Amino acid sequence: MKLSTLSTAFFLLHTASAAVLPDYITAKNSPPPTDPVFIAAALEKVNSIRARYSAPPLQWSAEIAQVALEKSNGCILNHEGIYGENAYLFWSRIPEAKPDFLGEVRSAFDEWASEKEIKAYRDGDLLGGGHFTQTVWKASRLMGCAFSTIRCTNTARQEWWFYCDFDPAGNVIGDYERNVST
Repeated sequence: MKLSTLSTAFFLLHTASAAVLPDYITAKNSPPPTDPVFIAAALEKVNSIRARYSAPPLQWSAEIAQVALEKSNGCILNHEGIYGENAYLFWSRIPEAKPDFLGEVRSAFDEWASEKEIKAYRDGDLLGGGHFTQTVWKASRLMGCAFSTIRCTNTARQEWWFYCDFDPAGNVIGDYERNVST
């Protein structure tokens, strides 16, 4: 009797919780770049990293997010365009899996600001530290990010691209000392 009561209570709690969550948290589709929960997660993560390196907080740009969406839906690494840019790829081997997209936002920024990137930059390897330097580039003021909203593979593996574009672009030769504090 207690087990069925607990099961019923869990089911009701789970059902009530799922009703208030954005669709992409309980489904396999990615959040749109207009979703306020997604935007808040991306800005909170990037701005917490930027604060550690004395860079001012970024603001969200819907226009730049649209560019990031087009890039991510290309399903390839594509660093062309007027914005500074970081790209991140993740996948699931289980077709039925429901990705933790907000967790992947945090993982992407953690990867871009990793010790490996910071060490590369400090050692003078600007290409090896480019994700880090773009993330903390002081002159950048706007950011827009997006996950791919289409399936990027023809295999059983689910694959998503995550792009964040920055304006003004960072990684300008000759401007590193002024824009990157380590």
